[in-house]
Amino acid sequence: MAESPEKTQARFLELLRRALMGWQDKVDNDFSVGNSSKELASLESDPVYAQFGLASNGYVLIRLMGRMSISIGRRLGELYDNLPKYVAAARFGLTPSDVAAKIVGLNLDVCIPFSLLTEEDRVLALAATEAATGQAVDPARRGLGIEIRYNFNPNDSARLRKDVAMAEGLIAEGLVPIYLVFSGISPRAEAIARLKRAGWLFLIADDAAAYTKELLGLDLSSLLSSESVQAEVRAGTDGIMSAIVGSVAMKNALSDYPPENA
Repeated sequence: MAESPEKTQARFLELLRRALMGWQDKVDNDFSVGNSSKELASLESDPVYAQFGLASNGYVLIRLMGRMSISIGRRLGELYDNLPKYVAAARFGLTPSDVAAKIVGLNLDVCIPFSLLTEEDRVLALAATEAATGQAVDPARRGLGIEIRYNFNPNDSARLRKDVAMAEGLIAEGLVPIYLVFSGISPRAEAIARLKRAGWLFLIADDAAAYTKELLGLDLSSLLSSESVQAEVRAGTDGIMSAIVGSVAMKNALSDYPPENA
């Protein structure tokens, strides 16, 4: 039975608030007077950065912004990973341990074993998967193995090797490897091509959202666009952006490199 929209929204808001609090704490700490001074002193003490003219408040700001971007990506990833696990368990009457699985020593985001589903749910899962991927699912397959990313931009070969190993492990376990990527602007075609050859079925952007809705009853688009969720998103992100713009790190950088038309 699908989880009620109210319960799903409550779960999402809990995860969202945790992410927003983490981002705000990071801004308050990293962009502070003490940390900005510490970052600049570290750059000034390093001969490489100093010799290339990077021991500056401007480069301090670049470093801090880069770390903030990484933090945003990590927490968005956690949000997109965690919510479907709860919803999948509720949708198919599974326990958290049923949904969790370790494949070749790696944690799979969502496992849906057909042996634990009702016949009606098994047929639904098969139909949703075949409709979304455009491929027939071998009746001998034992379930679905789903990896979830809010974006897809692997920056090293080690990450790709793990994804290849995961696909091979899922196939060996009799599971259908499905890779969901919710962002439409990040996917790297060459990396996706390699993983498709390994056995992954990719669903990206609207296709990923549509499949999640059909399979789990989780309508992420409606959830994210609801007034209550958007109010919290705007309040949280506006506060974070304002804190960055008004931070000592930003003021120091602008003081050293004032805009020409300011």
